[in-house]
Amino acid sequence: MILVFCLLLLAAGYSYSFYYTGLSLWFYFLWVPLSLILSFLTFVLFVALCFTVWMRTDPKGKVRHSILHQVCHMILIFTNVKVKVVGKEYIPNDTFVCYSNHKSDLDPVALYYALHRICSAVGKKDLFKYPVIKQCKPTFGVISIDRENDRAAARSIIEGIRSIQEGMSYIIFPEGGIKTRDTEDMVNLRAGAYKLVTKSGALLLPATIIGSSNTYKRKTIFKRVKMTIIFHKPMPKEEYDQYNTTELGQMVMNLVHEDITQYEKKSTH
Repeated sequence: MILVFCLLLLAAGYSYSFYYTGLSLWFYFLWVPLSLILSFLTFVLFVALCFTVWMRTDPKGKVRHSILHQVCHMILIFTNVKVKVVGKEYIPNDTFVCYSNHKSDLDPVALYYALHRICSAVGKKDLFKYPVIKQCKPTFGVISIDRENDRAAARSIIEGIRSIQEGMSYIIFPEGGIKTRDTEDMVNLRAGAYKLVTKSGALLLPATIIGSSNTYKRKTIFKRVKMTIIFHKPMPKEEYDQYNTTELGQMVMNLVHEDITQYEKKSTH
């Protein structure tokens, strides 16, 4: 909300400056829309300049993540999505890897917003062909995975492990993308995704996202979507070391399915 307030304050400043332009009265009706447009363009320019500097500095910088959190909040507001967080007390201050189900393009935004921690994400290589997202990779320490090239994917995992050991936490969707929106359940288990936590020794944080598929089912953006994000108690290395990656993946999948089943039972009563 701080970012929204700053944009509105900037728009008010532009609008106030128009008072001294000396233009004819008809121009006054353009004050509000023009001020909002100029304030947004100023913000975009500010972010572009910040990216230029941030790309050359530590991706764990607090300021950039504070701004990113505000941007994620704005995206949720503009897309009319309300996020309810359950299990906030389980979100660790130490380095973690968060594993969750994935049904919407808004999942990374909502999960990052809910975590409210300095963290990054692992995403498929195809996403980084777009200009803004491409710049996010060096700026926020994002890891891209080439699913069509096993050797390149292995290098990316090693890069991620190294980054985690240096203190960066990560969000990853172990299904390997959005497989279906017909169910909230996990429908695919990629055991290799869990090497990111087992090889780095970070905390394993399971999470369940419920309701995100409704963003595609609604007919209009004016219909609010309610998402629930449930965090579970993180598993330390001493606990998950006794399991292989397939077993870990099945454990996370079971937790997600249990949450969804309980939610569905509550919604029917």
